[in-house]
Amino acid sequence: MTRDDMPAAPRQKLVVVGNGMAGVRAVEELLKIAPHLYDITIFGAEPHPNYNRILLSPVLAGEQTVDEIVLNPLAWYAEHGITLHTGRTVTQIDRVRRQVVADDGTVAAYDRLLIATGSRPFILPVPGKDLQGVIAYRDIADTEAMIAAAATYRHAV
Repeated sequence: MTRDDMPAAPRQKLVVVGNGMAGVRAVEELLKIAPHLYDITIFGAEPHPNYNRILLSPVLAGEQTVDEIVLNPLAWYAEHGITLHTGRTVTQIDRVRRQVVADDGTVAAYDRLLIATGSRPFILPVPGKDLQGVIAYRDIADTEAMIAAAATYRHAV
C-alpha cells in the first residue's frame, strides 16, 4: 500500500468563538498551511460576516459603507466549508463533553477550541451613563445607532 492509497485521516473539529478580525485571521492562516486539517465552525455574536472594525469610523463619516469593510463575505465561508453561526453568542463551554452551546441552543463539538471574542468597551461609571443616547463605539450596531442619532440630534459629546 502506498501513501496515496492510505485513507485520509479524519478531520479534527475546530470551533472558533468570535467572528472578528483575530479569530478569522487565525482561520485564514490555518487554511493556508493545513487546508484539510479541520472541519471549522465559527460563532459570531454579530449578524454580519467578519469586517474591519478599524474602518468603522469611515463608515460613521459616510466615507465607506458596511459592505466595503467586510473582510470575508458569506460566500468565503461557504467556499472553505466553514459553518458560520452569526448572531449567536456562545453561552457555555462544556470542557468535559468538548462542546460549546450558543444562546439559541446550537451545540457544536470540538477537538480544538479558539476563543477570540475581543473585548467590550468600558463606560465610565459617571452620572448619566445609563441615559438614552449614551453609546459605546465598538461595532456596526453602535455605528448605525450613532448615524441614526446624528439624523435627529444637533449636539454630541
